[in-house]
Amino acid sequence: MRGKSSSAARMARAYNGLIVALMLLIFVSVISVVGGRLIKNKRDDAVQVMTTLQHTFAQHEPDWDYWRDNAPLNTRLTFVRVRVRQPDGRVSDYYTRHTKDFLEDNFSTWPLSSNVQYQRGQGVYYHVEKVVKKAGWRTTYSVWLSLNNMIEIFKLISLMTLLVTAFGVIIGTLGTSLLAKRLNRPLVALTEATKQITDQPDANYHERLPVPEAPQEVRELSQEFNRLLHSLNEQVIRDNQFVSDASHELRTPLTAIRGHVALLRRHGTEHPELIPDSLAVIDDESMKMQKLIESLLALSRMDHAEVQVAAFDVAGLARRVVSRFQPQSKQNLKVVMPRRLMVLANAESVEHALLSLLSNANKYVPANTIVTISGQPVGDHVELSVADLGPGIPDSEKARVFDRFFRLDESRSKAISGTGLGLAITRRLITLSGGSIRVVDNQPQGSRFMINLKAPVSESL
Repeated sequence: MRGKSSSAARMARAYNGLIVALMLLIFVSVISVVGGRLIKNKRDDAVQVMTTLQHTFAQHEPDWDYWRDNAPLNTRLTFVRVRVRQPDGRVSDYYTRHTKDFLEDNFSTWPLSSNVQYQRGQGVYYHVEKVVKKAGWRTTYSVWLSLNNMIEIFKLISLMTLLVTAFGVIIGTLGTSLLAKRLNRPLVALTEATKQITDQPDANYHERLPVPEAPQEVRELSQEFNRLLHSLNEQVIRDNQFVSDASHELRTPLTAIRGHVALLRRHGTEHPELIPDSLAVIDDESMKMQKLIESLLALSRMDHAEVQVAAFDVAGLARRVVSRFQPQSKQNLKVVMPRRLMVLANAESVEHALLSLLSNANKYVPANTIVTISGQPVGDHVELSVADLGPGIPDSEKARVFDRFFRLDESRSKAISGTGLGLAITRRLITLSGGSIRVVDNQPQGSRFMINLKAPVSESL
């Protein structure tokens, strides 16, 4: 089944079909041209034969010597019958040599056309008749011209066509098979390399497929496969890292909970004063686990989520967010935006993103400093920023701050709670709205989170 669907088999079938169709077209064309030409020649011969016959019967008597000497073709393959009806009604038939036997011996013709007839045992003949009336005499000339030579030519043409077709099919099958194997060699190598990668028990997620120099199509296909493989490998690495980080983050509160449970079991009865502190730790650690699980679920849902975007006033949204978050913020929040600034995004996602950035600043930025939310149109998009005067983020860590579970070393302390998923969720929220987010240095110090969102085509929207 595989052989029938291979490239070599398909190329061979296509080539053979083309050869057969081409040879059939050539055969029909040659037969039509040659046959038409031969029929025309026979028709011209018949006209000359009739003229000669009329001269032969000038006195109503045949002169076969004159006929044999002046007939324009081989008289042995031409049969003539002349029927003369005299004015008194008497009928006389005159025949050339062997004509009477030709007409009487097993005479049963199969008309093929108006002039072409087939006679069993004799072959194919071109038959014409002409009636001449003069002074009460009626003379009917009947002539049968042999077409057997033409039939032999047709047979020879058919045989040669068949032989050439068979030769072309055999050579074409071998040639296309070799050509297909040569062309498919890079694909076969690509398939084998893919099988080897698939069958590897321990993948290192850095495998690449071979990229041939030619043909160009296979080269481009290999390059695209490698890009896809690289993307999948990176996703697998991220997923493995995500599982590892999630396990680590969950293990920390679980260890604390189990430790205090064991402490209460051993000493709770003898030292009841330990119970309130242990319960407080258990409650705090369980809340951390709950927040972590909720964040993980939110990220998981957002990986396959789609949101509706619409035009809305992001300046008004920023002012509402600041008004709501200011009571719990240790910093002074400020909005620097035009009175009205339209963007094309999902308002709920942008609101959650701004709240997440303000919450992040509230954890790491010194109290009583200023956190500024600003925005302005830039070309066909709108640029928002959340700037703080905190310790800032090193350049080497800027590209990683949006990764899941990533936290700066100096922030890994029990004094600052967090799951390391806040900025990852923020980036996903902005991405769902068709935007992008990055972090740059703020002047004179701190960090500035830059958000790019699409601007609507018309502010009237």
